[in-house]
Amino acid sequence: MAAMDVHSFKTNLGDKEITVEIGKLAKQANCAVTVSCGGTMVLVATTASRSPREGIDFFPLLVDVEQKMYSVGRI
Repeated sequence: MAAMDVHSFKTNLGDKEITVEIGKLAKQANCAVTVSCGGTMVLVATTASRSPREGIDFFPLLVDVEQKMYSVGRI
């Protein structure tokens, strides 16, 4: 797997600064993007196999959502 460079983009939306970083986290994923605004950060990571699965004639989509409340002190 080739090392991916970290790319960062910043822009303002109203009075807030939004930062988009590609390749900083989740290096084992095929692509990972973090979007942060103030004290909030979202990580989006995708993975894909190199070959299609046999017997699948549609585009399978799986979304796993994990909300980590303990990271802000709430359990």
